[in-house]
Amino acid sequence: MADDDDDEWIEKVVKVAAALGMNPMRTRWKLRRWQERRRQNARRREQQVEHIRYAHKTCDVCGAVQDRDETVCSRCNAKLGRREVQVLRRIGLAMPVAISASTLVGVSLVAVYVRVLVASGGGLGAPPIDVLIHFGGHWPPLVSEEPWRLLTSIFLHAGLWHLAFNMIAIAMVGPRVESAYGRGTLIFLLLATGILANVGSGLAGLAGVGVGASGGVMGLIGAMAGHGHRVGTWAGRALRNDMLKWSGYTILFGFFVHADNWAHLFGGLVGAAFGYAVSPERWRATARVIAGVVGILLAVGALAIIFTRGPVPPPKTEYELSYAPYAKVCRKYFDGDHEGARNDLLPLAPRDTSARAIERMCVAFLVARDQCRTSATDRQGCELIEHAFGSFKERPDSYP
Repeated sequence: MADDDDDEWIEKVVKVAAALGMNPMRTRWKLRRWQERRRQNARRREQQVEHIRYAHKTCDVCGAVQDRDETVCSRCNAKLGRREVQVLRRIGLAMPVAISASTLVGVSLVAVYVRVLVASGGGLGAPPIDVLIHFGGHWPPLVSEEPWRLLTSIFLHAGLWHLAFNMIAIAMVGPRVESAYGRGTLIFLLLATGILANVGSGLAGLAGVGVGASGGVMGLIGAMAGHGHRVGTWAGRALRNDMLKWSGYTILFGFFVHADNWAHLFGGLVGAAFGYAVSPERWRATARVIAGVVGILLAVGALAIIFTRGPVPPPKTEYELSYAPYAKVCRKYFDGDHEGARNDLLPLAPRDTSARAIERMCVAFLVARDQCRTSATDRQGCELIEHAFGSFKERPDSYP
């Protein structure tokens, strides 16, 4: 009956289209295609509703169907969790239980963020760059002497949006990692892949101060994507595809906020290699215990460093905040140390650190100094410029 009704209205529209000079065969074909797509979408929505309302449990690890009252998978012995949690996952949500590694990681990230905010004087704005460096940000010139920054930077965040995105990602992905590989493994994977992500970012030429757990979060996402791909079942492929979507969200978020996408990429690749190579069945109790102990020790060590750091150095003098750092940059540049000049300029948050930009900046300072010597309009400013650049050569154009 429904098909007859559809044919009836389609033919009416075709007659109107023919009267308007349109091709009736093409119009009929397009309408039937549109009608078929609409029916397919309706059937797909019905299947999704049936899947969400499914009375039994499905193992996240192997995809086996289990009775709703079972707590352990009969095929692979993985923990099944509560059916209510599985229903949330079927609609694309996942929340950590009250006491879990995901919850502990989230609490730690919030505690560190509050610690940094208090140290920087409060407020809801992003912490200053110098404060992030002080508490252990990944700043390449300091990593060789303080390698622990590769770890502590994972717990630091550059703003509320940055923190919120990582918290949401951990809440979504963390419970799945815990279910497959154990609670302790989640902490180990997050920090191990985060460290390797920072190493890869540094090798790729990190420009600026790297902070945030997103490299490690991408490691968790990659681990579950690799695991789902290796399993190869319908549930495994669905898990892999969900994780690939989250990878895309993370990379896109990184572009919008100018985050370190090199760290995202390296973290995701390392995590994917782990998930594809190591099955939960092979990741036995001993390995889980060792990974958990290592992860907890790394986390405690990072938190100890951050929370025992002394007060942030007092604000610098007007001279130090104004021209002295730039004079240091220019001195190195004119002496031929272009890379050193660039590294010294990065903490000052410039938009362009190319050699040409540094040269233009330094010459402009020297021109301002010479103008101050002939006609000073801002006495205090001219004194600061003279203090910083007074020993430089007299003529800017004598420099290369």
